[in-house]
Amino acid sequence: MAKRSDFAGLDLLTAFGGDESLKKEILLSDIITNPDQPRVFGKEDVSDLVESMKRLGLIEPIVVRKLGKKFQIVAGERRFQAAKLIGWKSIPVVETEASEDRCYEIALAENEKRKSLNPWEVGRAIQFLRKERKKTAEEVGKILGYTERYVKQLSSIARLDQKSVSELLKSGSDLSVKNLETLLKKKEGRGGETISPRKPGERVTLDLKPLTVKNRESFLRELSSLKKKYGLS
Repeated sequence: MAKRSDFAGLDLLTAFGGDESLKKEILLSDIITNPDQPRVFGKEDVSDLVESMKRLGLIEPIVVRKLGKKFQIVAGERRFQAAKLIGWKSIPVVETEASEDRCYEIALAENEKRKSLNPWEVGRAIQFLRKERKKTAEEVGKILGYTERYVKQLSSIARLDQKSVSELLKSGSDLSVKNLETLLKKKEGRGGETISPRKPGERVTLDLKPLTVKNRESFLRELSSLKKKYGLS
């Protein structure tokens, strides 16, 4: 996966050029969620956070940005939902003045930092940034600490529809890169790499009968070497 070793320790607001001096506490009624957040699965299940926040309070403020007269969540929707279930009237926040596009990147990086997203969700977010925001695989890789190849791999997984991913999850399978790639290959009726679909390979048939035994053996040795060199089967 080739993540940068220091990624887990990043302070995301600082990394994205944010200003942490805007810490405050605001009413839950003044906060709205973001319909375009990267997370798709499990965002409604906050039972683990409810128990933790009842005992320890909110260890890390949520991140918001001003949107009209309200504050839209950039990162921390599950903490916000847990606070509502507990019955809190207000919650500590850090307000960022980052642009909408930058906020999406912060949300993606924050979720990935917490391991809150499965590979398909990350892939969808990567696909959005590459297609809608015209970012290169290299630029997205810097946001997440991924190699360019891994960014393309996750982006390809996003070709799966949500229903197929949900069915895989209901079957008891983990939403791992391997399982999602296997499902994608099955859906697209192919094998090989997932990064980009391949056309069916051409098959070549050779008649070795005219060759002497010695020349045939020599040819097969060279052929075996070429197959290994070019990754042929």
